[in-house]
Amino acid sequence: MGTAARVRVTVEDAIGGIGRGAWERLAAGAPAFYGHAFLRSIEERPLTAGSKAFYLVARDGAGEPAAVLPLYLAHTADPFAADPDAPAVRILAGHMWHCYDTVLPSRLPVGPGLVGPLWEALADLAADTGADTWGLVNIPLGGELASALEGIGLELQETTPRYRLPRDPGPASVDDHLAGVGRSSRRTMRLYRRRAADAGAVVRFDTPDRALRRDVLDLCLATADKHAPGYYPPDELEALLRALGEDCRILRLELDGTLLAASICLLDRRSAHFWAGGSLYPDELNWSPQYVLFAAEMEAGLGTGRPVLEFGRRNDEFKTRYGLRQVRLGRVVG
Repeated sequence: MGTAARVRVTVEDAIGGIGRGAWERLAAGAPAFYGHAFLRSIEERPLTAGSKAFYLVARDGAGEPAAVLPLYLAHTADPFAADPDAPAVRILAGHMWHCYDTVLPSRLPVGPGLVGPLWEALADLAADTGADTWGLVNIPLGGELASALEGIGLELQETTPRYRLPRDPGPASVDDHLAGVGRSSRRTMRLYRRRAADAGAVVRFDTPDRALRRDVLDLCLATADKHAPGYYPPDELEALLRALGEDCRILRLELDGTLLAASICLLDRRSAHFWAGGSLYPDELNWSPQYVLFAAEMEAGLGTGRPVLEFGRRNDEFKTRYGLRQVRLGRVVG
């Protein structure tokens, strides 16, 4: 009997309808964006204003969740669209824009037999909610979800990639990694790190209760506003990070008690995700906070012992120059 014949799809509008235990079993190996605390926070206080959460639940013959697809209905423009003036529309999509690694948490094989019924249910939900457009975004091309979608006849469109640093094989230290990049880039990074140390710059990597202050939230908002205004609303972002607790770290780069750069790191079993942040560029400095922050992210990430360090989207030239590997992402639109 095929998977499609063994599941029925229901719709929940709160993660509580799935049950915490069931969810944690399904999402045990999923990225940080699928943690129970993460989803509950963005459901209650969404980063995209007015966003409404839905969960497509594929249930087995006993009615137990076998796979769950989180979705969000919002009136918004695609923050990663090629056209910066693209109008806002009513979009039903999964995962949220802020997630760059969309997967299908499941205890069944992720193939056409499972994905087909979920895609049909997504189409029905889009019609019921009056969505102007709908689909799935930020799907790793070549991964099991992408292959399953292609298996039911859908074509994925390539979108903005993300970047990562695997450690198997990979570097044991920042200097080890820099040894493999271009000579000029290596010299620049080492020079800036030395000048920052000489100036008395201090790096902290700690939990939100110890390191999260308004300056970090304001810097994240200002940095993202260059591309997508309002992408990281401070109050909602703070609520999320505090809800994550030990699954989150804040990296602060300070000089004389003033924040010059920051990075928000989300932790899951496999990866350290340097997910959001930004840098200031005071004219009087003879070193770049952006460069020193990147080296500090690598050092902190290596220190977590996670086998993969994730560095998000955008700033392609810098990330490529410093030896990060591109992960191609795509979307499929109904």
